This record gives sequence, structure tokens and C-alpha cells, in this order.
Amino acid sequence: MVGNLTVMSLQNYDFDGFTLNLYVDETGDWLAYFVEMPNISAFGDTPEIAIAELKVAWEMVKEDLVAKGLDIPQSPRKQQYSEI
Repeated sequence: MVGNLTVMSLQNYDFDGFTLNLYVDETGDWLAYFVEMPNISAFGDTPEIAIAELKVAWEMVKEDLVAKGLDIPQSPRKQQYSEI
């Protein structure tokens, strides 16, 4: 905790370089989603739960893509580095 703020660590989460957006909606629920793929999202009562649920959703999307023989998307940030 820093002052009155709780600081969350994202070290335990691998989102493959995608940018995470997190906000609270008008009903008090937290929404986590990828900026580059806003259709992959998750809700939770707390930011931590929303992020944990996003991790589950992302893993399920990747498993589904692999099962269908499709490529897993790369984040634009990773694509930039792989082209160098």
C-alpha cells in the first residue's frame, strides 16, 4: 500500500504484450480488457478479480484458436520488435 492507494502487481500475469485497460463502470463493477482486442474482456467486483478473469478469458481464447488451427494474435508492440 502506498499512502491510501493499494498498488497491484501484474508480475503474475502474462498478457503477451497486449495493453490492459481497467476501469470501474457506473454500477461499481470493474472491467478489464485489451486495448488492441476490446472484445476480449472480463468483469469483477475488484480490479484484481477482473484482471484474473481476463487472464482466464485470454487463455481460453488462445486454446480455442489453437484448436481451430489459427494463429494466436501478436501484440503490435511484439510485432514491432520481431520485425527489427
